[in-house]
Amino acid sequence: MSGPCAVAVIGPLLVCMAVTPVSAENELCAVAIDGGSLLINEDGGTDCTASAGTYVGSYIPGITYRIVVDCEYKDYNEVIGQTTQFQLKGPDGSMAAKSIFDVPLINNNWQGALSISFTPASPGAYHWEIVCSEGSESASARGDLILS
Repeated sequence: MSGPCAVAVIGPLLVCMAVTPVSAENELCAVAIDGGSLLINEDGGTDCTASAGTYVGSYIPGITYRIVVDCEYKDYNEVIGQTTQFQLKGPDGSMAAKSIFDVPLINNNWQGALSISFTPASPGAYHWEIVCSEGSESASARGDLILS
């Protein structure tokens, strides 16, 4: 195979080789996207912070994007008896979430990530939403995946 046909076949294969596996079972691959961060900090009260960014790239049919959001809960036992929530809602409506009930006198610190996978059907702008909340405090942000 040579010329444009070889490039059309080899290009997506090279992209798949440079990305992270989504599942060993179905051997899909995904481009990992930094989906932002969520932080709930109870030092001196409850403070929620959400930050999301933008990813711009070329559309390649069949490529899956894995949106990964870093989350952290800093429990200082200043606020007790609340439920802490972290959420990631993908462009296709899929959802990943983590809830932590703040047990009194126990350090409920948590650090982890939420992720979803998304395979766009065409070039365009796609968005995800991230939210963190505890009691009456909350924060949210919107991330963008722009493919041309």
